[in-house]
Amino acid sequence: MSEVTQRQLGWPAAATLIAAMVGAAAASFAVDREVPTIVDEDRFASGREIAEVRARLTAIEVSTQQLRTELRSDIKEVRELLGKLVSGER
Repeated sequence: MSEVTQRQLGWPAAATLIAAMVGAAAASFAVDREVPTIVDEDRFASGREIAEVRARLTAIEVSTQQLRTELRSDIKEVRELLGKLVSGER
């Protein structure tokens, strides 16, 4: 280590780094022990939930396309109305 690095990394900083590494290791061990094993029922439920989400996303996509179509027609109507107002027609 260079002399500048040694001055910047004093004992308080080194102790903090070591404590952070030990804490991270302890947390990863604790999380690893809490993860339950996956049962076939859980896999079936997850597959069903994924299918429900897929159906909802498809419905959202269809409704978004409908809204875009409606917005385009509304914008055309507003353009026509503004064009008539600017040109003096009624």
